Amino acid sequence: MKRLRLASAILLVAGLALGARDTSEVRVPPLVDGYRVLAGDFHVHGFLGDGGLMPWDLAREARRRRLDVIALTNHNQMLAANRTANWFPIPGLMILSSQELTAPRYHLAAVGLARAVDWRGSIPAAAAAIHAQGGVAIGAHPAGDLALAFDDAALAALDGVEVAHPTMHLHEDERRDIARIYARARSVKPTIAAIGSSDFHFNGSIGLCRTYLFARDVTPEAVLDAIHGGRTVACDQDGAVYGEPAWAREVEADCRLNSALRVRRPALQQAALACAWLGLLGLVLAGFPEALLGRELAERD
Repeated sequence: MKRLRLASAILLVAGLALGARDTSEVRVPPLVDGYRVLAGDFHVHGFLGDGGLMPWDLAREARRRRLDVIALTNHNQMLAANRTANWFPIPGLMILSSQELTAPRYHLAAVGLARAVDWRGSIPAAAAAIHAQGGVAIGAHPAGDLALAFDDAALAALDGVEVAHPTMHLHEDERRDIARIYARARSVKPTIAAIGSSDFHFNGSIGLCRTYLFARDVTPEAVLDAIHGGRTVACDQDGAVYGEPAWAREVEADCRLNSALRVRRPALQQAALACAWLGLLGLVLAGFPEALLGRELAERD
């Protein structure tokens, strides 16, 4: 077991060291009519929750994908979100502490929170709790059974709704549901933000579907203000845009570029991720946590 622990520890350290390398360039958001046009993904899952990437690798992958801001939205908890945003700052990337509020009948991306929001209750009640913290409430993948909860009262309470999501490229009925909910949201609340999100967990690409924001500044407050004010354009993985036509024209070329650049993660990052996970698995199989606990108890005695 000692050899397995040693080999696993070496793999884990190697993965962390490889993952720490960052060769991407900081993106300079373009200026259009006095607004900075930021690219964001407001539905991303990470480690210490229900995602596969370590915090630093998640952030660097987002920057490699030409994103300016991401929201870390693990299900009904904010452990990874708070740690990543506060402990692993990455130049050129904003990480917003957030949550995917996961209820039996609906999901919301609660973006820009200080603490998790209770998932029990209606969509208007959840949105009010999010707004009380200064955050924004986004309807997440409103398709299938989850579409039923998005009635007019729910849509009126939201700041945005996902109209571009990877599931729409897999199931035609979910594409129709998402399009229908967005169209009704626009009729109920014309200023509701069009949101594109990747819902990244373990595979796919961060920013595969994304949101362009027309923000007054490159700050978290300006990002939330742009969503709250509906100054967004959603972009899907096929290069189609959704939102106000005048703003959509400004970003449709970049949206098509994003679709064309759907490439695999660099080999070095794939190796780092594999080493880190194999190392962690090896340490668990070797009983490393139990060994540490036993040593701590022995020292107390």
